[in-house]
Amino acid sequence: MSISRISTKLRARLIAMSFAIAAMSLLPAHGAEPNDDLSGHWKLTKVLDSSHITALDDKGAARLVGKTLVISKNKISLAGESCADPEFERHYEDTVRYLREEAHAASGRLGLPSVVTVVDLACTEALIKGYNRIVVYWKGFFFDAVKLQPDVAPPLQTRR
Repeated sequence: MSISRISTKLRARLIAMSFAIAAMSLLPAHGAEPNDDLSGHWKLTKVLDSSHITALDDKGAARLVGKTLVISKNKISLAGESCADPEFERHYEDTVRYLREEAHAASGRLGLPSVVTVVDLACTEALIKGYNRIVVYWKGFFFDAVKLQPDVAPPLQTRR
């Protein structure tokens, strides 16, 4: 096979690939929706800590471990309680200062980075801990939470 023939084939393939890439760029993008990282079902795995003032006692907080927090664009729900119209406003904070000033709590037991992404929801906050991991601030308690995969999300829980 001659070099000119290889060069022609290579050029033809490059042109075909260029057309394919150009055509794909015209397709509508199905990118991630805003807040997809938070939307979904989250299992509360353990109580990490609490503020100085809480709306639950320790036993009430412990009963929430294993429950599913549901975050959707329209509402937040946990253990039969829900809040409508989450804000999803994000801001970045120095973890130690933010927890001391806003929650009257220490950061040592939460396992958060030194600068944390705080997401204000309708009735609570989520602090981004890592991929599919958050710290949920609920009624004065901090809970570790892991995101459940869509195929293992449990049915919504009713209040008991």
